Amino acid sequence: MKKVSYLLVTLLAYLPLQYIQATTELKGIKPVVVSFSEKAPNDLRLLIKSALDQHPRMQASRAVMQVSLKQLKAAQQAVYNPELELDTERADVNSSYLQISQTIDMGDQRGSLTNVAQAELVKAKADFELAVLQLQNDLVSTYIEHDTQSELSKLSGDALKLMREFTKIAELRYKTGDLSQVELDLARLAHSEAVLDHANVLSEAISAREKLNAIFISLPTTLPALRSKLPQAKLPNDIEAFLRTLPKVRSREAMINIARSTVKLRRSERRINPTVALRGGRDGSESIVGLSLSIPLNVRNNYSAEIEVAQQQLIESEQLGHQAFRDQRAKVLASTQRLQLLRKAWLIWKKTGQSSVSRQLESIKRLWRAGDMSTSDYLVQLKQTLDTQVAGIELRNKLWNSTLEWLLVTASIDDWLNLTTEIN
Repeated sequence: MKKVSYLLVTLLAYLPLQYIQATTELKGIKPVVVSFSEKAPNDLRLLIKSALDQHPRMQASRAVMQVSLKQLKAAQQAVYNPELELDTERADVNSSYLQISQTIDMGDQRGSLTNVAQAELVKAKADFELAVLQLQNDLVSTYIEHDTQSELSKLSGDALKLMREFTKIAELRYKTGDLSQVELDLARLAHSEAVLDHANVLSEAISAREKLNAIFISLPTTLPALRSKLPQAKLPNDIEAFLRTLPKVRSREAMINIARSTVKLRRSERRINPTVALRGGRDGSESIVGLSLSIPLNVRNNYSAEIEVAQQQLIESEQLGHQAFRDQRAKVLASTQRLQLLRKAWLIWKKTGQSSVSRQLESIKRLWRAGDMSTSDYLVQLKQTLDTQVAGIELRNKLWNSTLEWLLVTASIDDWLNLTTEIN
């Protein structure tokens, strides 16, 4: 059944699609957002918001976008400036003249450059949104890793305490003759193993804390606990319209528009741009007024090769854009399916697994103390029970990671966090 589901996802990804229409709009993009039955906890939202405001990665992304804004402003300027020439000569007959000349942009290079810069700005805005979404994802995932490692540390500490208590009881029972030397040694070895495991878990927790301190500018004294506050979301009914609003798709479409505008730019550069000059002056006692026209001759190089190169680059960009759209569709569908499968498993564990583990711990402890269970059997079942607890925490962590992956590929993590980031 699982193979059939994944095959279905793959087939859906390669169905014929009506590709995105070209757009060079700079504002007014209204994304189709997914709906959430529950938003992120307010304390988590405030924590992420405070980290985003002055984060170096956010500032760097803003700087990159500002470059595109300045490039658009530069592209809107005139391509050719007028030239002023002054010539004077003193000889038997003194002469002097003043000339002003202007090259005319017959091919509208200015308009073509502006179109390229506009498309680059659209791409820069989409890339900025992607960078913000990725930063939000990294902040939340690092926090979740820390939260998970903290709970694993607590569980490991409880297990060590349990083993310490178990070893003390074993020593007392050995003194009274209820346990053999072999069983006592087994209990001591189990305690030593628990000490080593606890040290490893604490080491992982320190690493997780280090990552948390590195990515967050500052952290509050107490951190919010996420644990079971998982978002439950669903895709909009119109998948095609939704995919067209994703920044990754818009960025790829902007690259196609850049390539298309570059073809027009190369054609405009091929056009002949004449230079008109107006001259006035004196040659001895006579006044001189003249008008000249200079026309370049594209004889030795007609610049057709540059146009052909730009056209091939446009074809490449269009084909890569089609493939990127299919890839994004496949990612969205596959991540949605993974999330649904993991959420089902988590709900089952939450309903029956947690309570069963607690009952099992109490049951085997009571049986061993009463002498109805051997030490080796007790240790085996105790380890299995503790491993099951760890598996439950790791399952929840995997569910969180799958949820974050889904939030990222659907570009909806900011909606879940209820954050709005200005892109201007």
